[in-house]
Amino acid sequence: MKACVLEDIGRLVYQTVEQPHIKENQVLLKIKACGICSSDINRIFKTGTYHFPTIPGHEFAGQIVEIGSQVPTAYLNKRAVVFPLLPCMKCASCQSQQYARCENYNYFGSRCDGGFAEYLAVPLWNIVTFSDSLDYKTAALCEPAAVALHSLHAAEPLTGKTIAIIGTGTIAFLTALWAQEAGAKTIIMAGRSDSKRKFAQEFGISNLIYVSQNPLNQIQEQTNGAGADTVFECVGSAEAVTLAIAAAKKGGTVILTGNPASDISLPQQIYWKILRNELTIHGTWNSSYSDQNNDWKKTLIYMEKHKLTLQKLITHTFDLSCHHDAFKRLLDPEEFSMKVMFVM
Repeated sequence: MKACVLEDIGRLVYQTVEQPHIKENQVLLKIKACGICSSDINRIFKTGTYHFPTIPGHEFAGQIVEIGSQVPTAYLNKRAVVFPLLPCMKCASCQSQQYARCENYNYFGSRCDGGFAEYLAVPLWNIVTFSDSLDYKTAALCEPAAVALHSLHAAEPLTGKTIAIIGTGTIAFLTALWAQEAGAKTIIMAGRSDSKRKFAQEFGISNLIYVSQNPLNQIQEQTNGAGADTVFECVGSAEAVTLAIAAAKKGGTVILTGNPASDISLPQQIYWKILRNELTIHGTWNSSYSDQNNDWKKTLIYMEKHKLTLQKLITHTFDLSCHHDAFKRLLDPEEFSMKVMFVM
């Protein structure tokens, strides 16, 4: 099969590799679409994966074309997305079904081979099927959409509230769409790009402010000086975290979602704001995949209802063989892109 293999930092190679063989409790997924996450960019060009060679990619959807002996035959030919975390099932977090907190997990696309390939062997436990009415590209957004939904659970209820979202990436836009669904009264997004402002308007988000133009003052003006009820930080930088804390109202909540690329330090005045305004700071990681709370199943239901809206987030598609063009598009600050995706 063909795959994009990360052989070293900065060296992603399109090549022929052996097609995976499935075990008795696994399915063979023919991957139809795989999104490129910002964490993929960091791994490929800066930090590397946990070992070399590795096939990156953890946002994917495909069709089950082969099943193991312990897998019910009803799964054959089904469309499916994949929860990319492979928990140990032994630690205390796994025993309480808090799999995102697993102490010894594996992960498709960073710790083991992932979705930048034509096929992948996947345990049945990680499979979530969806109907034929949902296209593979939209379904491949399930992973970031489930991450965004997970962050909203930390802020519920949002009905009638004013929220601010720091960042204008895919997770930020998905957070805004979930907040609309949850009944938020006002949604304010803070970003850098004029093209993102125009893009946001297509989703009914008219309050997009520029972080280069005193964003705190703009948020204060739009909230009559009170600040936002809940602020979602979706960047992972010191500047974004500082703004998120400063923008929250007294007694408000800050949800930290952005994954930092380096250390984050806070000014003393900002730390005092946490204390004196008695803010709730809530960190979120990955998504829920338990029997009681499965963000993936909820996301797929949402996708069926809003697939035309979600399709707008996919701004560029490429064949795996054109991976250089895909990353060139993503890394060019002069070119607008949102979700860039490989389509097989």
